[in-house]
Amino acid sequence: MENLKISHALKLLAELQNIYCKEGGENFVSGIMATMASLSDDQISEKDRWSQACSVYRTMAGSKSGFMDFYIDRESAEQRIIANARLDNIRDELWALFDY
Repeated sequence: MENLKISHALKLLAELQNIYCKEGGENFVSGIMATMASLSDDQISEKDRWSQACSVYRTMAGSKSGFMDFYIDRESAEQRIIANARLDNIRDELWALFDY
């Protein structure tokens, strides 16, 4: 079970990293990469990997750093809504996954 959650979280984090890099949020990529590194650390148990990743992500997402306030800017309101829908879905899904 944990392995499936880890795989799913890694997929979402990779997509999130791609969005942040592409849309000018590079200053948040190190936190995303740290979360991914925790999940990928084969030297510790899956349970400990998950626990570390949860801690890193929740610290990053729950801080006042602007990680959750980041949005994709576009020309029109309709374009912004469309562009940000996937970003919001990924962050919401990760928050739910990492909420023990």
